Amino acid sequence: MTTGWGRAQTCTVDWNNVHQRIDGFGASSAWRSTWSTAQADMFFSTNNGIGLSLLRNHIAFASSASASATPTTVETGIMTMAQARGALIWSAPWTPAAGFKSTNDIYDSLKATANGINGGSFLGGDATNQAYASQLANYVLNIKNTYGINLYAISIQNEPDASVNGYEACQWSQANIHDFVTNLYNALVAKGVGSTKILLPESQNWTDPKNLRSTALSDANVAPDVAIVADHNYVANNLVGDLTTPAQLSAGGKPTWETEVSQIGPGGGGNVYDGSITNGIYWAWRIHLFLTAAQLNAWHYWWLIPSSGNTDNEGLTDISGNPAKRMYALGQWSRFVRPGYYRIDASTTAGSAFISAFNDTNSGLFAIVAVNTNGSTAISQTFSLNNFPIVTSVTPWITSATLSLSNQTPVVVSGSSFSYTLPARTVVTFVGRAVASSAIPPTLTAITDQTMNAGQTLLVTNTATDPNVPPQSLTFSLLANPSGAVLTSLDATDAQFSWRAPVSSAGTTNPVTVVVTDNGTLLSATNRFNVMVNPLSSLPSVNSINASGGQVTLMVAGPRGPDYTLLSTTNLTDPVGSWQVLMTTNSPITPVTLVDTNFSDPQRFYLIQIGP
Repeated sequence: MTTGWGRAQTCTVDWNNVHQRIDGFGASSAWRSTWSTAQADMFFSTNNGIGLSLLRNHIAFASSASASATPTTVETGIMTMAQARGALIWSAPWTPAAGFKSTNDIYDSLKATANGINGGSFLGGDATNQAYASQLANYVLNIKNTYGINLYAISIQNEPDASVNGYEACQWSQANIHDFVTNLYNALVAKGVGSTKILLPESQNWTDPKNLRSTALSDANVAPDVAIVADHNYVANNLVGDLTTPAQLSAGGKPTWETEVSQIGPGGGGNVYDGSITNGIYWAWRIHLFLTAAQLNAWHYWWLIPSSGNTDNEGLTDISGNPAKRMYALGQWSRFVRPGYYRIDASTTAGSAFISAFNDTNSGLFAIVAVNTNGSTAISQTFSLNNFPIVTSVTPWITSATLSLSNQTPVVVSGSSFSYTLPARTVVTFVGRAVASSAIPPTLTAITDQTMNAGQTLLVTNTATDPNVPPQSLTFSLLANPSGAVLTSLDATDAQFSWRAPVSSAGTTNPVTVVVTDNGTLLSATNRFNVMVNPLSSLPSVNSINASGGQVTLMVAGPRGPDYTLLSTTNLTDPVGSWQVLMTTNSPITPVTLVDTNFSDPQRFYLIQIGP
């Protein structure tokens, strides 16, 4: 690893010298089913977390090889919370159902174990391709309809070239992948989820040594259905780290993602946990090289939080969820370099600090990330901003042995230049905004479309940022909203949209427009999103009714979300408005038990209403 020499350096950052688009930074929640709000914020919030913009999750294989079967995942909790914080969600299967596989591996002599789940290889063929593609499309549709999760992408197979039979795995050939792509694309389109992108091959090693992507990408009838080319980055001896410069992945013009890496021993495990800044600087250096040398569009670590027993470096935290410095080192990019940014040129007169730069021409926001790998020497670094619009200041954020993604005093930019001392063994991100004038509008973190059931209450936090120094006062307002919705200020930069969808809104799409305005030159930013209210799955129905001991008990089934009200009368000809309200339950878990505790009439009629 190159180190610094403690002398003055100059880096020229050119706004107009543009390289690759950035799709984001992420990690995986594979197999983890329980999450707290604090954990979701730590990983995905751009206000008080590291702002990951991508979440990779594990697809659990279906119980049969039927085309109608639906694979599942236990990770819907974190998927929902990550999506609510602006992250894109994508999924990867570790194995198909055993009925889609041969027990023999393709690339070694291993045999499948665990009833054909661990190891083996994909059978291929029209029948298998069509049935398995249908299953994966069922999965995408199910998590959308059941949990409101809009899957950004789906992988065909995790590590299709890995030689393992100690955990879920399946080997695929070039031909398998080529033949499956169009089947999966057609199945997604048929289920109405054709916007979900197809990702392949997710080889165990960077640049795909078995060239599993090549047959699909070289076929003009298949290549258009492939959206992302991705690989992992494991090396023969991962314990000591990878000291090579990653090559650019040949991808036929597709975005390239690195989708899994960590420091684990051969065969998994074996590396002692290291949450130090030394380890964090190693990973910062690797991220820098992947962005600048390999020119990838997205980078992922392996686990967010490792599963119990994995006391090595497979997670961004330890097994208890305590952050390692590598988590904050990743956050030096992920919190500030958002999807849709572009890498711009950052060239240095001498290579003592590793520097990369990124901008968003729509907002004028930019981030310059500098890594000082030297363990004992600071670097006096000057940044020259070429072709930038007006920049008045930048704010440094630092991760070091004592600081964890900590913001520092803003630095004045004078004559399109600023200087800063990069402390030894640190990652420093300089965040700023280039504008055509000194008036800088606020920004709002984008909100994705929301899906809910009638009767439920939707809470969506709209987060604003005002880059002016000092920050101006912000006012939130609703320009478009469904009847009954309110917007409440939570603090200086956040406002919460709240709406309880009435039963009458079932099956509707409701546009929402949130505006934030500053108190300077009254500049504003706007969030627009839709709230889709699912159709009612059914109407209330009485499963059973029992009268005993002066009370009547009704067991009622129906949709989840609405309130259930029990009304009664002794005269069936009475108008509904005159019926007596006996009880109301608030958004119960159905079936719900409704009780009339004062049954004394020779005959009584009951009515079940759902509301509001």
